[in-house]
Amino acid sequence: MDSVNVFKRYEKKFIMTRAQAEALLPIIRAHMSEDPFCLNGKSYFIRNIYWDTEDNDLIRQSVEKPRYKEKIRVRKYGSYEHSNPEVYIEIKKKITGIVTKRRIKVTPEEAENFLAHGKPPHREDYLGQQIIAEISYFLSTHKVVPKVFISYDRLAFFDKDNPEFRLTYDTNITTRRDHLEFDYGPVGESIMDSDHVLMEVKVHDAMPLWFAHSLSDLGIYLGSFSKYGKEFEILKRKELIENV
Repeated sequence: MDSVNVFKRYEKKFIMTRAQAEALLPIIRAHMSEDPFCLNGKSYFIRNIYWDTEDNDLIRQSVEKPRYKEKIRVRKYGSYEHSNPEVYIEIKKKITGIVTKRRIKVTPEEAENFLAHGKPPHREDYLGQQIIAEISYFLSTHKVVPKVFISYDRLAFFDKDNPEFRLTYDTNITTRRDHLEFDYGPVGESIMDSDHVLMEVKVHDAMPLWFAHSLSDLGIYLGSFSKYGKEFEILKRKELIENV
């Protein structure tokens, strides 16, 4: 993974049954290449810690589907046994359907000092400085703390003819609101049943015709799904039940 990344694209979500996902997979493999992190055709593991205000203001606003919303998280790649010691701070914004994500690779200590104590890491390159400045401004307007841990297995592909068209399969989506540490272990609550797969499509323009036709043939339809949003909806439902 590069130390600095900037993404601007549309993101589309599809909830598929396992059968639909397996039927689509050979078509995907015929047109797309696996992400380099999918070693030997296997998925890779992603862990995230989302930061929010004490009152969950960022996710409260997000689930109301406004024209503009933003999130901030720290992401770690690799299994518990073979993870990279570095992490990414990611700030993600969505404006009228267009998603912009800017991120920078840092050490866990730099992430903690920046997000919790307002001490930004030092970078020499211009783009790194710009992203740090953007995150600093976000932190000046939002007092955030670690709120939610979300992990999942990801199988990722990019189009052989158009690398800007990417898609991912996410499974085993697990969340928790305690032990907000990357290395605590695979403990948490599943927010999607094991018979379904979340497919996320990242595209700058229109989806390729072969892909659109495949979705139609298999009865796979556009949906709406946010991992953090789903976790928050489950949390609020539990709170309502407890208060009855």
